[in-house]
Amino acid sequence: MKPRLELWLAIPTTVVITLLLLFSVMAEVWLEQKQYEESLREQAYILSEEMQAAWDFMSVNQDRINTDGDGTYTFKGLHCSIVGTSIGALFTHRTDYVIRYTASQPRNPRHAPDEFESEAIGFFLSNPKAKEYYAPDALRSDDDYFRYAVPLTMDSGCVSCHGGPKGEIDVTGFPKEGMEIGDLVGIASISIPTDQYKRDLAIRIGQRAFLSAGVLTACLLTIVLVSRRFVIKPLRKVEGAVQAVASGDLETAIDPDAIGARGEIRTLSKQFNAMTSDLAALHRDLEGLVEVRTEQLAEANDSLAEQARKLEEMNRRLTENDLYKSHFFVMMSHELRTPITAIRAFTAMLADSEDLDRETISSAIQAIRTNSQSLSRLVDNLLESARMEAGAVKLEKDVVDVGDVMYELSRTLDPLARDKGIAFKAEAGDTPLIMADQGKLLHILENLGSNAIKYTSPGGNVSVRSYMSEDSRYVCFDVEDDGMGISEEDQAIVFDKFVQARNSVSRPVSGSGLGLTLAKEYAELHGGRILLESTLGKGSLFTVRIPFEEPELGFE
Repeated sequence: MKPRLELWLAIPTTVVITLLLLFSVMAEVWLEQKQYEESLREQAYILSEEMQAAWDFMSVNQDRINTDGDGTYTFKGLHCSIVGTSIGALFTHRTDYVIRYTASQPRNPRHAPDEFESEAIGFFLSNPKAKEYYAPDALRSDDDYFRYAVPLTMDSGCVSCHGGPKGEIDVTGFPKEGMEIGDLVGIASISIPTDQYKRDLAIRIGQRAFLSAGVLTACLLTIVLVSRRFVIKPLRKVEGAVQAVASGDLETAIDPDAIGARGEIRTLSKQFNAMTSDLAALHRDLEGLVEVRTEQLAEANDSLAEQARKLEEMNRRLTENDLYKSHFFVMMSHELRTPITAIRAFTAMLADSEDLDRETISSAIQAIRTNSQSLSRLVDNLLESARMEAGAVKLEKDVVDVGDVMYELSRTLDPLARDKGIAFKAEAGDTPLIMADQGKLLHILENLGSNAIKYTSPGGNVSVRSYMSEDSRYVCFDVEDDGMGISEEDQAIVFDKFVQARNSVSRPVSGSGLGLTLAKEYAELHGGRILLESTLGKGSLFTVRIPFEEPELGFE
């Protein structure tokens, strides 16, 4: 057991005790500041009341002081303002307190307000009912004084000097302000020194910090000594016993009395002894069973592995057979329908119309011959598609004229479109000769075009056009229709095998869902891909992108 356990016990305890002591000191300081500030406010309030009493006394007895014994009024130069400022000056001179009387526009420039007094005057003007104003948190700032102010309001005794008419010279020689009863004449400002309190507070904080440090040290020493005696030392003995068991000595035992174990550690020691005893007995029994079970498990594993191999092989064969049959019959029901339908359409046209010209008849016969050849190719392609699952299908690239592809596509799909009343157009844009498998490329476009015709209502339009991509890296074929469109949900699965939008293989008459899959596989076999953009109810756009491979033309 390394000494770090002592640290894990001591450090959190130290942090908690330290935080608690700091919180206690801060709370005590805050409370003392609040209490002393309230005490200062009460002192300032009482002093202001005493000064206000002297002011009121002079105001009430002003006429008596200035009236002679014969009843003649003679101004003696002793009025409430002189008395108030004089008493304040004497009090300031004899104590550390500072008492001043001031106003926003004092008659004597020496009584001009400082910053605090200006704030107090503004406060009383904004709050006529306020009775006092003082600077909050004065004891926690750098100020040397607690500042306090009370308002001096206009009363009947002040009318002779500050009343109306405004501008008239009063008995003191100053123009009257024209104030009315209740107006703010000025304020009494009282400043009480706080230096001594701050010094006393600093001393108390130092004493409390020293005491807290002593308490913290005592706690830490107690924790270290107690944990080392009753926890760490016994645990080191237990650790040694555990290491002995880990090294293979299952006969190891712990004497709780010898290691001084108490409480939970003593219980742990007894449980450890019981565990090692059980382990020793179990170990002896298991050694005899291990060899027998090992041989049996080896035989069972060999048998299971052989059975698993056989089952996997049988499952693979069954899956391949099932996929092949499903693939073959579904594809037959879908892919053979397009050329058969074309042959029927042209045959019906020849049978039902007796006045056809030779050119039309020749064109129809040629279309039947072309679709018959296409039907033959489709049968071959069906077998080739079945081989595609085994990876045996390869491209037969040759020089391809896209115009020829569009011509063959038009001959195949135009009768289907006319039969349904759909306008069909196949255009070969400015596309050069390319290297591709013409049969598979035609198969891709036939599948996409027949699907477009199938899902477009009569009167609609289906078009196929070819062009080069902007970077000339791909030959692109757009198959576009204005039919029913494909929802976003179905677009994610429309290229999956045997899947149709809101349909399934259970409806082979309407398509097995294999056409788009084969088109996608053939496009990917060319190293390309098919992109789909569709809006439900507005139509679809399938874009086939085949990497452009320029043919090497030349003559030997």
